Amino acid sequence: MHISLSRTMRFAQTLRLIPSITPRSGWQHRPNSSTAASFTTSAVLYKGPTFDTSVQALQDTASSNADGVSNRQLFARLQPDKKIMDKLDMLQLGREKHGRFVRKKWFKYDEPDVKLPHIFFFAGAQTPASFPEQSLPEVGFVGRSNVGKSSLINRLCGSNTARTSDKPGLTQQINFYVAGRDFHLVDMPGYGFAYAKEETTQKWPSLIESCIRERKTLRRVMLLLDARHGIKANDRDFMEMLDRTNTKFQIVLTKCDLVHRIDLAKQHRLISMQTAKSRNCIPRIMMVSALNKAGLNELRKEILHTCTLGQKYLASHKKKEAIATADYMEQLKIYKETARPKKRRQ
Repeated sequence: MHISLSRTMRFAQTLRLIPSITPRSGWQHRPNSSTAASFTTSAVLYKGPTFDTSVQALQDTASSNADGVSNRQLFARLQPDKKIMDKLDMLQLGREKHGRFVRKKWFKYDEPDVKLPHIFFFAGAQTPASFPEQSLPEVGFVGRSNVGKSSLINRLCGSNTARTSDKPGLTQQINFYVAGRDFHLVDMPGYGFAYAKEETTQKWPSLIESCIRERKTLRRVMLLLDARHGIKANDRDFMEMLDRTNTKFQIVLTKCDLVHRIDLAKQHRLISMQTAKSRNCIPRIMMVSALNKAGLNELRKEILHTCTLGQKYLASHKKKEAIATADYMEQLKIYKETARPKKRRQ
């Protein structure tokens, strides 16, 4: 029995499942150098809780006796808006939490498509002197690096014109795209961490601010935020700059397919509270997913109305949308009426 136990322990030591044992010194832990290095790297990259910038807004909305409660617990106490939850359920935004006995819906909202004209790249600017002439109305897209600006532009227009990459910092200049000779889409570099030279990244904030200040045809700036993280410190700084320059901007939550539906509704309410005091923020928050195309039609309509092109592109859309909404609400009523009542345990 003693021999089989020692063989088992030696075999486990070769696989590094347990530390080595010596009769004199007892347990001697010998950590792997690569594992220790990986833990050190992850500790350096981690910058604290996700909701550090949202503590005050969470404490205003959460229930009483919130002293000493973590930010994650405060976010869990936040109650989502029922209307937003119904809208997310209707547009299939966010991930669903399917339980074992959850009844699935046999219907969905047949949303009529809104199509934007095909885009073409016509100008790129690395300095303010290289900005193109101001002619058509413009809508800008800006946000943190790797938030999905170029991917969203491609999805909106059904094109692959804008270059995309998994690494942050691919867009290193302001790219101008023309859409059907009706309006321009402006893809700006992202702020924050990027795989680029420091000399290059330091020029981006002044370049973006010059574009926002000088372009009189810039109707609105779409500020893209990751739905998983919400508003961070550099986002707040950028919004303060937009308020200083008196520039109209609108929040767009991206990557909504990576967030559970109830958490997305909470994030929506939290951001609404944080931006309520802004003078230039459009109160309507857009939510999209470039992966499953959810919410793109709502953003397309917002862009067209911003450029005063609603009558040209949305002439018959309102009637189709009303019919699809009425059909969905009728099916939803049947779904709720045929649901089994919940039985209480005695």
